[in-house]
Amino acid sequence: MVLHALNILGAGLSAFVGASAIVFGLDRWTDAAPVRSLSAGGAVIFLFEGGTLVDATPAARQLLRGKRRADSDLSRLADVVGGRFGTVLTHRLSELRANGRLILTSIDGLETLEAEEENGLLRLTLRTDCRSVGSVDRLSVDALEAELLLLRGLAEDAPLPIWTQDSQDQLSWANRAYLELSDRNRVAPDDPAQAEGGRSFWPAAPLFEPPRDLNEGECRQRRLSLPRPVGESPVWYEVTSVRRGEGSLHFANDVSGLVLAESARQHFVQTLAKTFASLRTGLAIFDRDRRLVLFNPAFVDLTGLPIGFLSGRPVVQTVLDRLREAKILPEPRDYAGWRDEVAALEAAAAQGQYCENWSLPNGQIYRVTGRPHPDGAVAFLFEDISDEIGLTRRFRAELSLARNALDALDDAVAAFSPTGDLTLWNMAYARLWRRTEGTTDPGHLQAEAAEWERACLPTPFWAQLHARSDSARVPLETALEHRDGRRLRVRLVTLTGGGLLAMFREDPEHRLGPTQVAS
Repeated sequence: MVLHALNILGAGLSAFVGASAIVFGLDRWTDAAPVRSLSAGGAVIFLFEGGTLVDATPAARQLLRGKRRADSDLSRLADVVGGRFGTVLTHRLSELRANGRLILTSIDGLETLEAEEENGLLRLTLRTDCRSVGSVDRLSVDALEAELLLLRGLAEDAPLPIWTQDSQDQLSWANRAYLELSDRNRVAPDDPAQAEGGRSFWPAAPLFEPPRDLNEGECRQRRLSLPRPVGESPVWYEVTSVRRGEGSLHFANDVSGLVLAESARQHFVQTLAKTFASLRTGLAIFDRDRRLVLFNPAFVDLTGLPIGFLSGRPVVQTVLDRLREAKILPEPRDYAGWRDEVAALEAAAAQGQYCENWSLPNGQIYRVTGRPHPDGAVAFLFEDISDEIGLTRRFRAELSLARNALDALDDAVAAFSPTGDLTLWNMAYARLWRRTEGTTDPGHLQAEAAEWERACLPTPFWAQLHARSDSARVPLETALEHRDGRRLRVRLVTLTGGGLLAMFREDPEHRLGPTQVAS
């Protein structure tokens, strides 16, 4: 209905005035100045030099304003007025050199165009018969009508909903996108009224609530939603409102995808926060400006830093300074060296190369790891590894005790893993079979058995040893004679888990005899 009325109003000058009021201030966007009406006998004058406009009356400049770009200003003018004179203006102007002056009359006889050259300048004078067209220049009216059609098309065909409201906040104008949005929001999918040729209905009320206390010229943005049927997500719009005189101009941009992305991001952050809250590892994340943006309860428990301090988003150096004061960090030799260490720590963490153990005065040990994150962020992980380190130290102490106990034995003892690797032996075994102390090669059962066989005289025991299966649980025991004349008593016992223990004892009184199996 409104669109049809606008098309009727656009037929003449009165249509331009009415439509300009409906479009509500679009002329501000074109930088177009109001056109002065010419008095009777007035003229529109242009002055060109080499095709470039060097001077013109205000009405003349108005004719060229907003017109498409051409090779020159003279070509722009020819595009505007040439059709009215039924000729190619630039071609006719070539006659000036022969005649010195040229006068053209429009097809309808209401306008004349006078061209003459003065000192290398081209002067064009456009005159209108005011008795026929009244007090308004006809070309200016045509230009304004063309500009009106352009602005109307821009507003009407814009993909964004655009509308205006009067001083009473009633809808006064709306473009096609707004009317279509109003139809979708008002008419149910199964409503038969929607089958009326796809015609848009004039909304009874604006779709969006107008802003309150909007001052003249003020631009305000709001995020508003339109209700949807039960079970469907609401549609969100970024609504921009501008006050113009007694009314207001509004634009709506669909930001449902952005709202959905922000909601997903917030949900993801909340999920991460819940996950981090249950971790025993302390987590502290610093953004690209090295300010603390995220930490979990374990970080507070491990460091003892106040939550109020951490919530203030301190920088990395401030956090490390507080850790140093709380004796969470290893004490440096001097403060200048400490600052250098902080800078090196931050740089190493940004490259993902920082991982150190911090031994605290109270005996606790923290493993601190720095990891880079996207956008230049850095994350620090704090783990209390005191129990792990203590367990490792106790294991090493027990292992050292076991080695010392074996070394105190006169018998040569060697233990092999289920895979046959030599894992433990004492000094007596090293002396007997000439193993070098501190060797990095642990040896293997097959290699060790071959060494035993080469160093001793032949006996059926070696065949029994090679034929022995890994699952055999019955120990083997026999007497051996070393090639250097020493007599040995050997005993092989299968350990729990599949390992093997070999024990060698020097037995000077024992004579070489057949292989014996221990009972």
